[in-house]
Amino acid sequence: MGAGKFGPPGWQDDADWKGWWGPNPPFHTPTFVLTHRPRSPIEMAGGTTFHFLDASPAEALAVAREAAAGRDVRVGGGPTVARDFIAAGLVDHIHLVQVPIVLGRGVRLWDGLEAPEASYDIEAVSTPTGVTHLTFTRP
Repeated sequence: MGAGKFGPPGWQDDADWKGWWGPNPPFHTPTFVLTHRPRSPIEMAGGTTFHFLDASPAEALAVAREAAAGRDVRVGGGPTVARDFIAAGLVDHIHLVQVPIVLGRGVRLWDGLEAPEASYDIEAVSTPTGVTHLTFTRP
């Protein structure tokens, strides 16, 4: 996950910060946080241990794959982290939920990732509320 998913800006300066999720985060697995300011791992209830890496997407994925021992590895976080992994060709399956709200600012996921249809089969499923689920699968 990206550093922004783990905590608000400045969490690296708070030695007591252990993430948004309280004492028992929902991950229940080793969880790797990409940050330019790594620190010692944090063991939490339920089997979650946060590990902090200053690594490229490929390096972080290699560490996560080793920890996963053949199981799936998921990438979480904001659009910058997702884009970095997608651009490096490291993502086989993407599930995006598009909500019909125009904010007009923020980081755009697809900047620099033109023509995703060349690398992925894309399925779009709309719901009555206007939410669209987009699934990208590498053939």
